[in-house]
Amino acid sequence: MQRVRLRIAYDGTRYHGWQDQPHCPTVEGALLDALSRLLSVERAELVFQGASRTDAGVHAVGQTAHLDHDTNRSLWDFVRGLNALTEDDISVFRAEPVDELFNARHSARGKRYRYKIWNHRFQHPHYLTSHWNVRSGLDIEKMNEAAALLVGEHDFRAFRASDCQASTTVREITRVEVVRDGADVTIWVEGTAFLKYMVRIISGTLVAIGTGRLEPGVITRMLESGDRGLGGQTAPPHGLTLIKVFYPDHPWLAGEPELDGRWIPEGME
Repeated sequence: MQRVRLRIAYDGTRYHGWQDQPHCPTVEGALLDALSRLLSVERAELVFQGASRTDAGVHAVGQTAHLDHDTNRSLWDFVRGLNALTEDDISVFRAEPVDELFNARHSARGKRYRYKIWNHRFQHPHYLTSHWNVRSGLDIEKMNEAAALLVGEHDFRAFRASDCQASTTVREITRVEVVRDGADVTIWVEGTAFLKYMVRIISGTLVAIGTGRLEPGVITRMLESGDRGLGGQTAPPHGLTLIKVFYPDHPWLAGEPELDGRWIPEGME
């Protein structure tokens, strides 16, 4: 049995998230259908695991997954075949062999997310599915003041969905930063692991602080009390993208996604 790691990008607009679900289009479901055809096996026989269960409407440029197979398929067969058997809003752009100890989810040491905002009175027609249109002015300095309070190891129970089933709500956040480029605002969030809706609740609360509806100190009160009601709204999913999954042993996964035309890994030409 051989284990292969895949690097995957997708536009999540028309999918009900990553995780396979009956009667709903999902990214994992589309890939399982494609793998079943590519390897000529039943869907139920596939061993396939993604690193992150992104929500409905959320995008990715750095999703990672592993699969096991006992066929003579080459690594390039997986890249070429899965792209041929999925829609254009899903792309597999790298494959490499890994040993059986590697697990796309459990071997991960951290993740980087990006939340995009179009801070303008009018919606940008090109950003309808990639940015949250926030019409009120945003105070980036106050947002970054609040963002700094999130860095470190904290109990983030005030920053999770009501139906989150995580056994512990303590997480370590290593970076939260808000950057403005004209009307384009980016919230960067990095950490070792995340709760359900955590990045979207962080983003929605930072926006509420940026508009003046909340003060930066609300972050401290939320962390101390665990009261979700003190925070801002859960930001819409379409502004969120999974950028990277960090693994300690493979530097190519720590670099920016290779979406510049070099789609065939070295040695697979």
